[in-house]
Amino acid sequence: MNGQPETAVFVDLENIYIGFRHQYGRELTADELVEKARSFGGVKFINVYADFSELTYPEPFKLELDNEGVQAINVPKDRDREGRPTKNKIDMRMAVDVLRTLAFRKEITRYVLLTGDKIFLDVVNLARNDFGREVIVCGLEGTVAQVLKDVAIYVPFSADTAVDERLEKFVKLFDRLERELLEGTYHYIGWKLVIDKLVEEPEMGFAAWTEARDFFERIKRDGRLILKYYPGESREIEGYRLDRRNPLVRKVLGLEPKPLEPAPLSGLPNGRSQ
Repeated sequence: MNGQPETAVFVDLENIYIGFRHQYGRELTADELVEKARSFGGVKFINVYADFSELTYPEPFKLELDNEGVQAINVPKDRDREGRPTKNKIDMRMAVDVLRTLAFRKEITRYVLLTGDKIFLDVVNLARNDFGREVIVCGLEGTVAQVLKDVAIYVPFSADTAVDERLEKFVKLFDRLERELLEGTYHYIGWKLVIDKLVEEPEMGFAAWTEARDFFERIKRDGRLILKYYPGESREIEGYRLDRRNPLVRKVLGLEPKPLEPAPLSGLPNGRSQ
């Protein structure tokens, strides 16, 4: 394929997904993940490993990977009687699949591991030294073990800055709406009003109402807003406001890290948040 080596990509989704959230203050999208995996060229297959039953991942995430032709491999964690995870089997399953590919897919000469976990050190050394394969480790800065960087080619996993720029504009717009509208009577903003404002704002760059609606729906799925329902005349109406605990929201609005607040004294009314 254009002289490129045939490539297999293996993704430790938990490692990448959580690291991305901490570094960029937002959720990684399936499109971004697949685009990054395919950017290495000559890709024959992409395997993504995760316990997709966990609330860490948005509900459509696995479906979106499936639609992209990616092998989204569900690896459930062992859990105790209360349902708490006790053992993560993802690393073992991913390592076994790398070894199986080394043994039976001789045409694959480049291995890309999207992870930062040093548990893969032996796998990397085996692929390089015993099988003579090229190995690339791709992960979030600050989450990749130094030993992996020392033995493999290291490529940082970086975000699409265009996505972040639009999100930053959205946060600023929503913050302005809250300041203008949430004065005493209303505590949350209706979804139709939000979308109308997105279309009206030239800097957001939406040419149609449906385009702005799809953008807002993606943000809802990613959990960047506190979702609140309040009763209407005949049905419940969706209302929203910014989640000011979110790292991206705090960064864009210049908010300091939120200090721990003392518990309110019993018998006293709680203060109203602004």
